[in-house]
Amino acid sequence: MGSFIPRTGTSRDGAPLSLSRTPPDDLAPFVARFFVTIFDRPSDAVLEDFLLHETAYIRVPVIGQWSTMIDGAWRDYEGPMLFGAQQRRFPVRCVGPIVAAGFAIRPAGWFGFSDATADELADRLVPIVPGRWNEALRWACDDVLDQEQTFARLHQVVREHLVVRAVTPDMISARFERIARVDPTRPVTEIAAEFGISGRRLDRAVRQHFGHLPKTVMRRSRFLDMAAVMRGLAVPTADELAELRFYDASHLNREFREFVGMTPAQFRRTPTPLLTPGLEVRQQRKRADLAPHAPAPWLADGQAAPTLVEMPIREMGMPPGGSAVAETQSAARPR
Repeated sequence: MGSFIPRTGTSRDGAPLSLSRTPPDDLAPFVARFFVTIFDRPSDAVLEDFLLHETAYIRVPVIGQWSTMIDGAWRDYEGPMLFGAQQRRFPVRCVGPIVAAGFAIRPAGWFGFSDATADELADRLVPIVPGRWNEALRWACDDVLDQEQTFARLHQVVREHLVVRAVTPDMISARFERIARVDPTRPVTEIAAEFGISGRRLDRAVRQHFGHLPKTVMRRSRFLDMAAVMRGLAVPTADELAELRFYDASHLNREFREFVGMTPAQFRRTPTPLLTPGLEVRQQRKRADLAPHAPAPWLADGQAAPTLVEMPIREMGMPPGGSAVAETQSAARPR
């Protein structure tokens, strides 16, 4: 990849990866996974790609200028951001090094981080308003090159934030999330019957916490399983049947066009240096849950955690003076 140097990991195929961790037990009902992403690039390097996350997440960019496509034009963002879950490709652009940290939010814990329902922020992002939470996230990530400190601080500020929010995780959403992850072919009507609730109530609960309807959540899970397999990120024993969840080639083709706007063949040959790390974080979570004693087979041989704390920040392109206060708090949806 030339001057594109992943500092937080690579796959066997050379794809850049994030470094991610399972949350502590007390945060696990609210947080799916914490992550740090560091890709060293020249300060004027431009990268355009897209994201597609099945969970909402908070990302704190530390270095680099981030933008998303709104109504055909790139719009810049800075500081901690809350991304809603995404149903279709979410165009993003980064100028300079890619250095960020954050965490994926479990649907059951959505209201621990937002007053609005998840469907109000689905396929959107909103900068976190200046204030206590914004400042805490900036503090947690102010030396992201020290990844252990960053994870510890993120644990601390999320824990303190949840004490203030005093929210109880939604059990319907927690149960549905588990099914969507391990058995995404099940009929939604069957799931509602198992829960002892009406289909309408399940629709409402899932929209409020996941951001999309139950059928969309299940379809997206099947798609992401297959996309991960195509990227060489299959979890042993868990993803062996991913391709069999599609009726035929036309069904697979239709789903890829729906979610990422390209055919499976196009997806295979198109590098996705921002989508792939998100897919890998998802797969690491699945591995930890379903095959905890199996190593991640996609990691490059002999890969060890880099000593990021020794890397000079100025070499990574961080501008003097640190980050500024977010300029806007209005939610934005890509077009």
